[in-house]
Amino acid sequence: MYLQAGTLLRGDTYKIIRFIAAGGFGCTYEAVHVALKKRVAIKEFFVSDFCNRDYTGQVSVATDSKRDFVAKLKRKFYDEACAVASLRHPGIVSVNDVFEEKGTAYFVMDYIDGRSLADIVRAEGALPEARALGYIRQVCAALHYVHANNRLHLDIKPQNIMVDGADRAILIDFGVSKQYDEETGENTSTLLGHTPGYAPPEQAIGKLKKFLPATDIYALGATLYHLLTGTTPPASGDISSGEADLQPLPAYISAATRKAVSAAMQIRKNDRPQSVAAFAALLGGGASPGPSYVNNNRREQMLGQTIPEYHGVQEPTMYDPSLPIVKTLFDPNAGHVFEPTKAAIDPYNGHDWVDLGLSVKWAKCNVGAYTPTGYGDFYAWGEISTKNDYTEDSSLLNGKQIGSICANSSLDVARAEWGSPWRLPTALEIKELIDNCTWEWTTINKTRGYKVTSNRNGKWIFLPAAGWIVASSLSGRDSMGNYWSGTPHENGCSDAYKLYFYSGKYFRVWDLRYEGFSIRPVAD
Repeated sequence: MYLQAGTLLRGDTYKIIRFIAAGGFGCTYEAVHVALKKRVAIKEFFVSDFCNRDYTGQVSVATDSKRDFVAKLKRKFYDEACAVASLRHPGIVSVNDVFEEKGTAYFVMDYIDGRSLADIVRAEGALPEARALGYIRQVCAALHYVHANNRLHLDIKPQNIMVDGADRAILIDFGVSKQYDEETGENTSTLLGHTPGYAPPEQAIGKLKKFLPATDIYALGATLYHLLTGTTPPASGDISSGEADLQPLPAYISAATRKAVSAAMQIRKNDRPQSVAAFAALLGGGASPGPSYVNNNRREQMLGQTIPEYHGVQEPTMYDPSLPIVKTLFDPNAGHVFEPTKAAIDPYNGHDWVDLGLSVKWAKCNVGAYTPTGYGDFYAWGEISTKNDYTEDSSLLNGKQIGSICANSSLDVARAEWGSPWRLPTALEIKELIDNCTWEWTTINKTRGYKVTSNRNGKWIFLPAAGWIVASSLSGRDSMGNYWSGTPHENGCSDAYKLYFYSGKYFRVWDLRYEGFSIRPVAD
């Protein structure tokens, strides 16, 4: 039925370690990349109802009448794997290789060493509300990214959400996902499967001709229901026909969470939240797994102490590795070392910069921060004030045709807050920073982020992993950074380029303008 341990694939590139699981359309294996000695997961296309395998592992179709049908499914499986490989997000499993061999197709993913949410609930029972919401909010961030790329997952369930050793929820198994064209609707589809209890009626009966985030949101609500109750919801068809009832959540669950689950699992698709942001906003009043975003008061951010004092020790407002250290102080309360340095010469309007030998000078702090390791404030693209709600409805520029906002004091928060010559970087200036610097994922003053060192003169800046905000929820703190450029995306009027990084990787990509990101100014 499945490949045996020791089987080699793609020449001698991958070696099967063990069989993990099988479904109606494929088998999953743990394997190792032989040369890199790296564990990977491999998904194999294998339609159990129509395919056979011989002793060599070669796959064939059992009957001639199904040969064309299976070939079509295999081609879609391969094409979808190639498309999913373009998705890169810390909450999504990465597809790193796709190939055909032994009469079938395979794709190679990162191996996640952990347990699925289904396994966790099976072992521990219903989860505390705060813990369940923590996982679901992480999945919201990943699913928002998926939807922003005009793709539906279509198989969200506890079995397809892995939790790694750092307690991070990671969405896996895009085997039945679909990608949609913005203008014409669906343009690709793989396998028309669904999981009872998590698939809404329109998916169960195959009515998926338009891009509809509400389909995945039903499954997300059903998954949260499972985490909170330890039980799988009834099939949506049974609920709609009256053959089964969805039992209410326990009374100790917060009203906000009960409302969010109920809204997500409405039978009529138009009655559900129509975006991940809308669903996340409903969760905003529920039990919180950690820090949630509140409109920042900068002095309150510093624990009410006189800026820039922190735990009784003077933290530097700037740093420059090319300048001599004046003294070193150890703070027994904070548990780390501060290294105050001489101020840079001629700071602009009281804000300091580092000359990395690039076309612009980069500021040492984020807007709203008072130290290089401060997270700072969050802003939607083209907005110069913080707010409590980062949604499409609250956006000032989402959907509006507009060019670069760099140095426009009414749209560029760096210029508005710090004055001339500060401004947002352009997308090309962010690319210059990526291409001409060495990026080291590290911790400075208990803050995770990137130390970005110039390859030209050895000077560096630090970019904190401040996270991001959708609706009113902060995600990705200390694991992800999002920094706006002032450059709009050329293929639409709802996106703009940004610097995006997470735990060891960095990219220059684009995202929806209404989300709350960090700002790191530059000066000419």
